[in-house]
Amino acid sequence: MEESAYIGSAAAGLVYFVLAARLVPLGIRNRSAAEWLLGLVFLIWALSFTLWVIAIAWQGQPALESQLLIASRIANNLGGIGIAYFPLLAFRRGSTWAKWLSASSAICLVVGTVGSSWGGDPEGVEPLTNFWWWLEWIGTIAPSIWIGAEGFHHYGTFRPPVRLGFYEPIVWHRYLLWGIAGVFWTLLDFVVVGQFVEFWVTRTWSATMDYLIGFCEIAALAMIWLAYFAPATYQRWVARSASVANP
Repeated sequence: MEESAYIGSAAAGLVYFVLAARLVPLGIRNRSAAEWLLGLVFLIWALSFTLWVIAIAWQGQPALESQLLIASRIANNLGGIGIAYFPLLAFRRGSTWAKWLSASSAICLVVGTVGSSWGGDPEGVEPLTNFWWWLEWIGTIAPSIWIGAEGFHHYGTFRPPVRLGFYEPIVWHRYLLWGIAGVFWTLLDFVVVGQFVEFWVTRTWSATMDYLIGFCEIAALAMIWLAYFAPATYQRWVARSASVANP
């Protein structure tokens, strides 16, 4: 392990926990399934990152490291199953094709995880020799792309109503933030491929890859924080920008 090859993951896990602590009560208060689910997913991912960091930082005991990596992977994919259903609840509630897409992503995660374990890679760290790893990865990246696409699609669709005054600019702007968050999550999924391929080749966890993972995670979470908890100054800036863009 390179020195500090877990700092980015540790920072991301902390931000996930902080945001989850705000989203879960918000979802309960608003009776919003999408917000509640997102908060629960973030809480699970915070746990996954915690287990991952402990495993990477404490590599003197291979058996314990393996158990922690397996537990982290299971938690990560449980959260992944939840995030697979988030765009359905947030953007396409009631859509038949969206239900199938969510279910397909979840199935890829479950089958990929079980298949990896059956194939001798329960930790999920052998992408170049483990077909099931890639099935699991498809189940991870599909919701990321979907969330980004939905955000940009709705951002474009809602421009005329905003211009006519039917929607508040901040409501319209949230879709842009979701689009950007989806881009960062998609980039993250490709960085993860690089991280595991490099580990497979060198048997060393890369600090550079970990920092990139932390950056992509925190950048995506910053967009989501602004979407739900934007300060008043940011909302005023969005309103002024919208008035200029939509005279």
